Amino acid sequence: MRSQFATVVLLAAIGGSMYAAEKTRVDVYINDRDDSSQLLGPGKVLAAGIFDQIGVRLVWHNGELPAATNAGRTDASTPVFAVRTSEHALETATSGALASARIVGSSGTEITIYKDRLQRFLANHASAANVAAGYVLAHELAHVMQGVARHSESGIMKAHWAPEDCQAMVFHKLAFTQLDVELIHRGLAVERASRRSEPVVVAESVSPAVFNLAEK
Repeated sequence: MRSQFATVVLLAAIGGSMYAAEKTRVDVYINDRDDSSQLLGPGKVLAAGIFDQIGVRLVWHNGELPAATNAGRTDASTPVFAVRTSEHALETATSGALASARIVGSSGTEITIYKDRLQRFLANHASAANVAAGYVLAHELAHVMQGVARHSESGIMKAHWAPEDCQAMVFHKLAFTQLDVELIHRGLAVERASRRSEPVVVAESVSPAVFNLAEK
């Protein structure tokens, strides 16, 4: 608990938020039936702090993606994302991708983290072991918030983090670029607008739309 408090304090000290006090709410579900909570749970506080600095409020939930857009929530327009893990990467996954994502009917977007690749990534970045999970979460969530398959030349959304990036992670100084911030808010605005205009229905099947994320 003390380390989590220190994380929040340090993040708050790194510049003021570029956005107004009224932040965009995003619901994120961490699957508690696989290894998602164990692997990524320790990074939730840091990831939430990173997004808080750009005007996005992450609200964490344990469990799987709800069956409908209004399941357990008061605002059906709230963007919803989920995180689960798979033991191994999909055969169609590009080399080095840590995750893939798919749209699950009207429920939201589900990120699948490849456990074998994530463990290898964490082992290869031992110097940033205490913060790597938070940055991996931030990177993957930013991908689905933006809604486009792209990477940046610097910052959290780089395709490959260099040793100096990992060093910046240790001091909580690796950040989103301004373009990434703009794309995140643009993507979330589109998501909210589409949810507000679409009827709430129970998802009976999974969309075939799947895309790879986060090559490191």
